[in-house]
Amino acid sequence: MMTIIEIEAREDGGHGIQSQSHRTECWLDGWIAVPQELEEAAWACQGYCTLDIQEGVLVGLMPGEVPTPPEPEPTPTVEELQAKIAALTTSNQILEDCLVEMAAVVYA
Repeated sequence: MMTIIEIEAREDGGHGIQSQSHRTECWLDGWIAVPQELEEAAWACQGYCTLDIQEGVLVGLMPGEVPTPPEPEPTPTVEELQAKIAALTTSNQILEDCLVEMAAVVYA
């Protein structure tokens, strides 16, 4: 199995990193093979690193700071969900009433 890493960093500063099973050389444009001795470091930093590429070969990498994932939004309570359902039901009923009134005018 071979590990490859994206040469250009993405907007968030990280490089894409992936395993290539049954491959012996990198076949994707814009990606470079990670030597076996650097694979552990590349995976440990999750692609957030500075690459040292010399003559088209990755010879080193400097791990960077892996961003912390954003906090997940809190799960709404049953009461909050019931309030949303009630509001949507009311809104839906108002729209249905409007359609009935418009139909009565149009088809009168």
